[in-house]
Amino acid sequence: MKQNAEKLFGFSKDDLKLIPPRVHKESASRGLLFMLFLSLIVFVELKNAVGKDYSAGEILLTMRNLKCKAFDDEILIPELTKQQKEITGILKIIVPNWVV
Repeated sequence: MKQNAEKLFGFSKDDLKLIPPRVHKESASRGLLFMLFLSLIVFVELKNAVGKDYSAGEILLTMRNLKCKAFDDEILIPELTKQQKEITGILKIIVPNWVV
């Protein structure tokens, strides 16, 4: 259990590039720790889901380019790139062509 906790803190420091918090209130530090904990959970789940095919950083960099155009009556989603199709297939994410 201790080794798992140390591994998670290692992810936090090395992969997520966390810095020491500078807060003045206890509520702010609790909120910051909660957000850091959520981001760590998402990172670890993403890393476990993808395995060794992609790194979590590669996934986030690839998927951040996916944007949509919103109009009054519909939302248009552009065609996915090859890497985006692979990632959505691995993660079992359904991306519609358009949304009304």
